[in-house]
Amino acid sequence: MSQAVDDTIPSRQELLEADPEGFVLQIAHDQGLHVSLLAVTNGTAMSQDYECYSLAVALPHGVVLPQDTFNLFGPGRAQPWRLLMSPVRPEPDGRHVLEAVIHRNRIAVDEAP
Repeated sequence: MSQAVDDTIPSRQELLEADPEGFVLQIAHDQGLHVSLLAVTNGTAMSQDYECYSLAVALPHGVVLPQDTFNLFGPGRAQPWRLLMSPVRPEPDGRHVLEAVIHRNRIAVDEAP
């Protein structure tokens, strides 16, 4: 289980250290969009055994996507993270934004190889 958690969910640190312009959102089998990482925000976990944070990405101008499960490729990653992403308030410049909320067990992550 821990390997699956480690592979399919980005760590908070991994997101904070990534190039914000190096993300690709897969929207079809053979189609991806370059998206910008806008923020990594701390959330409130249900207990000390869990961590909670969110990530927000800005879509290119003119692109609007519904809530869905997307593959998000981080900079330099060959394997995507599979995340449920939901639309939130657009940026002041008009770009639409998707957000994913991560809530995961710290022990499972710490035990991952």
